[in-house]
Order: sequence, then structure tokens, then C-alpha cells
Amino acid sequence: MSDYHETNGSFDLKWMLISLAVLLVAQVAVTAVFKIFGILTLGIGFFLFFLVKPLAYFIGGYITGRLSPGITIREPAVGAVIIAVGGVLLERGIFGPGMLFSLILSAIVAYAVALFGARLGEGAA
Repeated sequence: MSDYHETNGSFDLKWMLISLAVLLVAQVAVTAVFKIFGILTLGIGFFLFFLVKPLAYFIGGYITGRLSPGITIREPAVGAVIIAVGGVLLERGIFGPGMLFSLILSAIVAYAVALFGARLGEGAA
């Protein structure tokens, strides 16, 4: 049996959980770097969403793709969706106007960016 998860269609929960940890560390690290250099938002509220979080999802996906045996690209993408949706729910608190749009947009961006990072990480062997 092969280690290539993509080939046999299995989803490895262990690597999804590992990717959650990697993604959280990447998000904290990227945010810390931006805070250290004092350019976190530059007065633009969406800067955090449009640059910092996707960058963290990319880095987390890339690292998970590099560390995992075989092909593990969906696991970090799903982990990123969990973190993105959880972040929206924690930031907004209650379900209100625009919440569904924020959840969908956050999930799509997180999935796509982490998947791209994981694909690059797998190919960088």
C-alpha cells in the first residue's frame, strides 16, 4: 500500500490535526513579524485578512506538505478552513448581516491558499 494519500483517496485525520497546529503557529509568527515591524494594518482594517492570514495559510500548507509522508494536500486545506471559519465566528461573535458571506469568503480563500502552499510543499522535495 502506498503512502500517497491523494492516489488512494484517503484523508489522513492525523495530518489534518498536525496541519492545524502548523497553521496556528504560522499565523502567530506572521502576525508577530508584522507587529514587530509596525505594519500590521497601516490603518486599513482589511489588511489583516487580505495579507497576513492568507500568507499564514500558504506557509502552513507549504510546511505541512513538506513534512508529511506521501501526498498530503487536502489536510492542510481543510485545517485552514477550520481556522478561518473559527476565526470569523470568534471575531464576530453572533450570526448577523454579512456573516454568511464572511464565512464563505474566508473558507474559500483559506482552502485555496493552503492547498496551493501544500502543492508547492509536496513538489519541493
